[in-house]
Amino acid sequence: MSEWFDRIFNSEELDTFAGFALLFGAGLFLYIMNWVILFNNMKPRNKWSSMVPPLGGLLIAVGILLAGGGWWALVGLTDPCIFLIVYSLIKELGKDRTETDEIKDKEETEENGGNGE
Repeated sequence: MSEWFDRIFNSEELDTFAGFALLFGAGLFLYIMNWVILFNNMKPRNKWSSMVPPLGGLLIAVGILLAGGGWWALVGLTDPCIFLIVYSLIKELGKDRTETDEIKDKEETEENGGNGE
């Protein structure tokens, strides 16, 4: 009985597999929770919940790469936080700078008393 126990629980392959499964499982949990939070935030009149940064997608990608999955690690890039980060960067870069400059000029003239200095 002890030989069987030692063969199962003292195996390097089993330790490696358990590490990959733990890493991938934690990433999968965070990944699923981010998607659930995203859909919950889309519903009207619901309280806004924040997401975990794209840690779930990163853990999934690392777990797949360590297991030898190769290009399947790109699945981790489908984390909704990555989409939201890219969207916010594009939105910020696409803003019309003249509108923001006009608003700043208007605020400065109001602070200076409106004499046009």
